[in-house]
Amino acid sequence: MDADRIGISTAAFFPGHLTEDALNAAGELGFRVVEVFLQAETEYSPRFGTVLEQRRRALGLEIHSLHLYATFFDLWATYPRRAREIRGRFDRALDVAGRVGARALTWHGLRYGLEDPRLVEAFFESTRWAGDRAESNGVTLCIENVSWCYARTPEHIQAIRGAELPVGFTFDGFQALESGVKPGPLVRAMGKQLVTVHLSDYRTDGARHLPPGKGEMDWIALMRALQEVGYEGPLILETARVDDAETLMRARDFVRSAWEDAAGSGV
Repeated sequence: MDADRIGISTAAFFPGHLTEDALNAAGELGFRVVEVFLQAETEYSPRFGTVLEQRRRALGLEIHSLHLYATFFDLWATYPRRAREIRGRFDRALDVAGRVGARALTWHGLRYGLEDPRLVEAFFESTRWAGDRAESNGVTLCIENVSWCYARTPEHIQAIRGAELPVGFTFDGFQALESGVKPGPLVRAMGKQLVTVHLSDYRTDGARHLPPGKGEMDWIALMRALQEVGYEGPLILETARVDDAETLMRARDFVRSAWEDAAGSGV
């Protein structure tokens, strides 16, 4: 694993840095690939997209993906005005993606009513609209496995794929463990539609989104699963509120070593 393919989310610098300034923090630590988490309404605008692109170019970074703020994108909303506002915001997110050259959007998807067939159907219908819209703009809409959202189980992933929705997936190992699901089956269910990977660690009695190597994750098993499905995208560190640069550097080294150890031990 090339160290340059181990990236970081701007969320790792939240809330101490504004989103655009988090790009500087990432660049100063030697990261070359980032996922940008758009945190506020004003960040879903052409003007902000231009700011990000100028900053990205100056720093020589690649913005692999944008992360959408979950509550801004209940695309299945039935109230007409709200639905129009949300779809307009989605189009502005695509505009930002185009300006910065992002290839993917990370989205939590359905956040409630996961066992309600009518709500799931509405979610699928709106996802088809959004996925088609993204695809026509050269971007892949990626549904993330999140512990309180749809797509948290292999069965959910299989249902999405079975419906032939025009989407990819973002895999999050921490979220898998928090859901009580082994990462391997989720990765394999996502298969070739896996576009983005988030990495942080999990401990039953600890803080959320720990640095890799500080929790209970079986990292070799996770890396083997990613290698089995032929994943070639970036591995994005998504730690929470880590202010110590050395901790982030050690996390990057740990991830690279785990990938290499998994590859060297055979699949």
